[in-house]
Amino acid sequence: MGAFEYQALDAKGKTIKSITTGDHAKQVRAELRAQGLMPLEVKAISDSAASKSDKKERGNTRVKIRTNDLSILTRQMATLLESGMTVEETLSAVIKQSEGHKIKSVMSDIRSLVTEGYSLSDAIGKYPNSFPEIYRASISAGEQSGTLDNVLDRLADYLEDSHAMQQKITQAIVYPIFLFFVCAAILVVLITVVVPKVVTVYEDINQELPTLTQAVIKLSDFMVNYGAILAVVLVLTVLGFRYVFSQEKPRFWLHSLYLRVAGLRKMVQNVDTARMARTLSIMVGSGVPILSSMRASEGVMSNRVLQKNLHAATEEVAQGVSIGRALDRHGNFPPLLVHMVSSGENSGRLGHMLEKAATATENEMQTRISMMVSLLGPVMILVMGSMVLVIILAILMPMFQLQEMINL
Repeated sequence: MGAFEYQALDAKGKTIKSITTGDHAKQVRAELRAQGLMPLEVKAISDSAASKSDKKERGNTRVKIRTNDLSILTRQMATLLESGMTVEETLSAVIKQSEGHKIKSVMSDIRSLVTEGYSLSDAIGKYPNSFPEIYRASISAGEQSGTLDNVLDRLADYLEDSHAMQQKITQAIVYPIFLFFVCAAILVVLITVVVPKVVTVYEDINQELPTLTQAVIKLSDFMVNYGAILAVVLVLTVLGFRYVFSQEKPRFWLHSLYLRVAGLRKMVQNVDTARMARTLSIMVGSGVPILSSMRASEGVMSNRVLQKNLHAATEEVAQGVSIGRALDRHGNFPPLLVHMVSSGENSGRLGHMLEKAATATENEMQTRISMMVSLLGPVMILVMGSMVLVIILAILMPMFQLQEMINL
């Protein structure tokens, strides 16, 4: 049985492009007709190793599968394997259930490799951009121990937790950025549109304007005359910073700065150590050797300093040092994680203690994010309100002076 790419018309005349499996093209056409579709084109896409190399040249190995889609796919595979289906049957069912064309294409390639004699882990290993290293290593351990369905179930839990944490971090970042741009837009409109119109009232007054009013008028004139240039400069500055800090040495310096800022240090530590602990937990629990687990965990950490610390700790563990002591030596890992890892090593329950450490770290991170978001909104509104108040006072102060002159 191979994979086939087809084009067909549905009952409404709409063209459908997708991928399915079958023994030959004639059978695929018959199945499409049974589904109420009119096949237009059916062609094999994975009949041999040669077609596999052709697909690699087309770039299928570079397909990126989103975490949410990967968690759904993994949950489906775990459920199907638990029901007693073979790996090949499971992959065929997943291909039919998947909606995305890219996912169907990648899974069809993997299924073809499996039918050619590759193990599932080796087939997945040929698509490093689609599946993280933890995925391949855990499945390999599951195949060796005969617990592939349980390993996939744990992977699905891990991916769902990772997606949920990623969403929370994104929400915490997006909200203040959105609020900042809204506040900035309001202030720009006040300075460039409202102030110039109001200032025309004071042009015929032969009296010196208050200092605050003069300052706001000068700022308004600058924004009107040079606002576009300033916007271009800001954009270029941002792009310049992004380019500079995309280089390894400046990025390492920036990440080390994060760990020196009191309020930011804890947040960065919580995010990366939670990811690391969760990854180690799933891999150790799946039977992956500890050194391989630690090396794979380096890839889930975003902070270069913590990543380098974990790499050094891995090398020390390879030389016989305990994991807890190796992590503690570098000083950038939370004491809670170090103590729980040491306890897990001593009790022989490392995977369980890593899972508890990840949960505790994630809970602390969520609490900090909630506090930050709840405080940031009022603070930014207060700052914006203060700036608007300054502009309003600058506009009204000459009026107050005129009123006093009239009364005199």
